[in-house]
Amino acid sequence: MYFSEKRFVFLSFIPIVIFIVLIFRLFYLQIIRGDYYLGRSESNFIQERPISHSRGLILDQTGVALVDNRPSHDLYVTFSLLPDTYLTVRKMAPLLGYKKSEIAQAVSQIKAAQKEFVLAKLSGSNCRQMETWLSSEHTPGVSLQGCVVHVDPALFPSRESALQELTTLLDLPVDEMQIYWESAKKKAEGLGQYKPVLLVSDLDFDSYARLEATISLGALPGLALFDSIRRRYVQGPLAAHALGYLNEISAAELLKKPEYRPGQRIGRRGIELMYEPVLRGEDGFERTVVDAKGRRFSEAIETDWLGEDRIEPSVPGNNLTLSIDLELQKAAEKAFAGKAGSVVALEAGTGFVLAMASFPAYDPNQIISRNNRKIFEGLTKDPLKPWLNKAIQEHYAPGSTFKAITAVAGFEHGALKSTDHRYCNGLFHLGRASWRCFKRDGHGNIDVVEALKTSCDVFFYNLGYDLGPDRLAETARLLGFGRKTGVELDMEIPGIMPDKAYYHKRLGYYSPGLVVNSAIGQGDVTVTPLQLAVAYDAMVNGGTLYKPQLVREVRDVDNKLLEKKHPVVVAHLQESTGNLALVKEGLSHVMEPGGTAASLLWRYDLPELSKWLRESGVRMGGKTGTAQVVRLSKLIKHLEPGQVAYSERDHAWFVGFAPAEKPEIIVVAMTEHGGFGGTASAPVVAEVVKTWYEKVRGKGRYAQQK
Repeated sequence: MYFSEKRFVFLSFIPIVIFIVLIFRLFYLQIIRGDYYLGRSESNFIQERPISHSRGLILDQTGVALVDNRPSHDLYVTFSLLPDTYLTVRKMAPLLGYKKSEIAQAVSQIKAAQKEFVLAKLSGSNCRQMETWLSSEHTPGVSLQGCVVHVDPALFPSRESALQELTTLLDLPVDEMQIYWESAKKKAEGLGQYKPVLLVSDLDFDSYARLEATISLGALPGLALFDSIRRRYVQGPLAAHALGYLNEISAAELLKKPEYRPGQRIGRRGIELMYEPVLRGEDGFERTVVDAKGRRFSEAIETDWLGEDRIEPSVPGNNLTLSIDLELQKAAEKAFAGKAGSVVALEAGTGFVLAMASFPAYDPNQIISRNNRKIFEGLTKDPLKPWLNKAIQEHYAPGSTFKAITAVAGFEHGALKSTDHRYCNGLFHLGRASWRCFKRDGHGNIDVVEALKTSCDVFFYNLGYDLGPDRLAETARLLGFGRKTGVELDMEIPGIMPDKAYYHKRLGYYSPGLVVNSAIGQGDVTVTPLQLAVAYDAMVNGGTLYKPQLVREVRDVDNKLLEKKHPVVVAHLQESTGNLALVKEGLSHVMEPGGTAASLLWRYDLPELSKWLRESGVRMGGKTGTAQVVRLSKLIKHLEPGQVAYSERDHAWFVGFAPAEKPEIIVVAMTEHGGFGGTASAPVVAEVVKTWYEKVRGKGRYAQQK
C-alpha cells in the first residue's frame, strides 16, 4: 500500500515537469529569441526550384536529330512574396505609431493618392527608428525629410507597380502581360501562392538580361529566373504532323497526372504524344533559401540549413530512333507541288514508315513559342486544314488505285481466273443505267494485266458486279481498308469500306449499281493514304499485311538499347502467289508505253527526272488514280484541271513501288484537287524513289539490314 501511494505521487509529478519544460521553451523561443525567429520567419522563405529534365531526342533512322532541346530561361512568380501595400504599411505601423485599425486607412490613402504626400510626422525615438529602418530596408516610394514621412504612391511597393515595371522590362504590350499575369494567378490559387509559378516562358536574351539585373538588386521581390530546357524541332515544318509538338499541361490534366507540375509541357500530337511516357524524363529540384525580396542566400548557408541532400538531380528521357529517313522526307516535301495532300513511303516487306508528309504543314517551333495565339488562330481557320495529318486523318475516294484491290478480290473469290479476258467497248450497262470507260471507244478484249496497265474501267465494272459488295468488302478489309492500320499516331481514322449492311443502314436499301462504283474506287469507298500504301505493300510482297510503324529503337541517354521494334504481321492473303504476281505484273507496266503513267518518262518540264527513269535501270511499277470530288457535266470533265475551279477538280493519286521485280519501297502521293494522278502525283513518287536509290539505299540502316 505504501509503495502504491509513493508510485502515484511520482507519476503525478511527470505532467507537472513536462508543463514546466514547455513553459521555459516557449519563453526562450518567444521572449529571448523572439526577434531572431520572427526575422527568419518574415524575411526568409524556402523555395523548391525545379531542375528541368532533358526530354528524349527524336532521331531519323540514320541518327540525325529531328527533335532535340535547347537552353532557355523562364520567369516564375511567387505571389506570397510579391510587393504588397498592406504588408509594407503593417511593417511600418509600429514606427509610425499606427494602431491596427489605422493600417487599412493608410493603405487606402496611398492607393487613392495621385502624387507624393505626407503620411506621418514623427518625433523622438520613432523618428530615429524610422531613419534606421529605411537605411536597412529598401522601400521604394518612402522618404524621411526631417522627421516627416513622405510617400510617393507611384513608387510605393504594390503588386500593381511590380506588374507595371515587369511589363516595361519585358517590353510587352500591356494586354499581353495581363494575360500572362491572370493565367499565373489561376495556377497559384490556395497554397500555390507560396510556390513559384510559371509566368513567362522562353525569354529572349535582352529581356532576360534586364530582369536578371533588376532581380539581383532586390527590386522585384517574388520574381525569379529559372534555367529551363526548350524543345527544338531542328528541321522546322519537316515531318511536323508525324513528330507532333508540346504545349503546357492544363489545370484539369494536373489533377489526373500528379507526376507533372504546373508550367510543364506535354506531348500533344504525333510521336510526342504517343511516346510521352518514353520521351519524358523526371524533373529534379533544388531547395533554396531566399529573403523577402526573392534573393538567394549563399550556398553555404543553404547547405547548413537544408542539408547536403537539398539537390535532387533530374532524370533525362529516352531517345527514339524513327524509321523516317531525313533525305526521303526532304524529297517528298520538296517534290509536292499541290496545295494540300500527303505523301507516304513504306519500306516494303516490313511496314516501317520511311517518310510521312502532310500538306499544308506548320512549324512546331512556332506552335510552342510564347506568342502563338495568332498562329493557332490562323491554322484553325485555314480551309486547307493544316492541323490534320492527311496521311491518316483524312480519307478520300481512292479512284483507280482501288482497281488492284478489286482484282485481288476477284482471284480470292474465284470471280477472276488468270486466263480470263473481258471485253470493253467503252460502256457497261446494268438495266437502264450505263457507266462509261474513260477510253470512249473501249479497250477491246483484255486480261487483268492489260486492264491494270491501261486502267480499263469496264473490266472492273464487270468484275465488281460479279463479286458483289460483300465479297469485295471482305478482301478489302483483309487488306486493311475500313479499319485503322494501328500506326502509333493519334487520331487515325478507319475510312469506309461499304457492304450490303452498310448501304441498308445508310440508304435503307441496296442497289446492284453501287458495287459498280466501288469496284473502281468511287461511290462510298474511302481510304487514307497510309492504308493504300500498306495494302499495296501486301499485294507486291507476296501477300503479307504489315502494321505500319514509325519507331525502330528506344535507347537511354547513354545509348543503351532498351527496345528494338520488329515487323508486325497483321494478316496473310490466301490466294496463290501466281495470281498476286499477275496483279503486280499489271502494275509494273503502268509506266511503259500504253500505261497510264507512261508520259512521266518524257516530261519536258521534268527533264532530269524523266531521264533518270529512262536510264537508271530501275523499273518502277505503280498505279494512277483520279478520284471524282463532285459530279461534273460531261463538258467540264474533259477540261484541263487548270480550267476548273480548284474545289471541283478531281483528287490525284499515284502509288509507286521499286524495283518492280522485287519491291524495296512503296510510295503513295495524294494531291487534293490535283487533277490527274499521272500528272500531279506520279512525279512526286518518282522523286522519292530516285532519292531512295541515290541517297538512301546504298548506305545507312537499310544497307546494314540487307
